[in-house]
Amino acid sequence: MNGSISNEMASLAVAGIVIVFGVLALIAAVVALFKRLDDRWQASEARAAAAAGGRVQTIDDITLVLIAAACATTIGGRFRVRRIRRLLSPRTKRTPWSAQGRLILQGSHSVDRKRDQR
Repeated sequence: MNGSISNEMASLAVAGIVIVFGVLALIAAVVALFKRLDDRWQASEARAAAAAGGRVQTIDDITLVLIAAACATTIGGRFRVRRIRRLLSPRTKRTPWSAQGRLILQGSHSVDRKRDQR
């Protein structure tokens, strides 16, 4: 070997470079796709928030205050109630499957209660 590159080495180097740039292009395409999906999702959330601003309040103020007070008592602290929505319609048939799932979900939320130090 006198310092020159053989045809086999050159073709192997070119193939390696093509593979690396191909993979980088694929990664860039996937990142661009996720960015486009995220932009669409954020735009739809902005439209929903703008549409929600014009909605008429369907719950009376006393009920809203009572729900906020119950949450503040349970969790402890100050916060703002942004949305109250009914999870199941009164006309929806509740199956044991959905009732068990909701029970497990609600039971998994453990709230530390503050106790008075006396």
